[in-house]
Amino acid sequence: MLVELLAQLKAKKRSFSCARGVKVVFANEDLHEIDVMALVDGQTPIYIECKTGEFRREIDKFLKLKKRLNLSRSQFIICASDLTEEQASGLTAMYDLTFANLTTLRAKL
Repeated sequence: MLVELLAQLKAKKRSFSCARGVKVVFANEDLHEIDVMALVDGQTPIYIECKTGEFRREIDKFLKLKKRLNLSRSQFIICASDLTEEQASGLTAMYDLTFANLTTLRAKL
C-alpha cells in the first residue's frame, strides 16, 4: 500500500509527507492507530487501512474515525486483499468509505 501510494504521488509530482503506524489520540483519550496516512500538497489527508481476513465487524469503527477526522469517502480507503472487485464496489456503495483490493487500489488513489 505504502509503496503504491508513494509511487503515484512521485509520478504526479505532488508534494507530500507520509507515515505508517501513526497513533492518533483524541481529547477523550481514544487511541487509534492509522496504517498509512499521507498529507498531499500540505492539506489533503489520505488514510489507508490495510486488512486481511474478516474485517466487517470493524466498519462502524472506521466510519466513526472518518467522521472524527472530518475526511471524505475518497480520503478514507480500506484496502482488503481478500475482497473481489464486486465486493469492494458493493461495500463502497453501502458505506461512506472507499473499499479496494490490491488490484483496484491504484485507481482509488
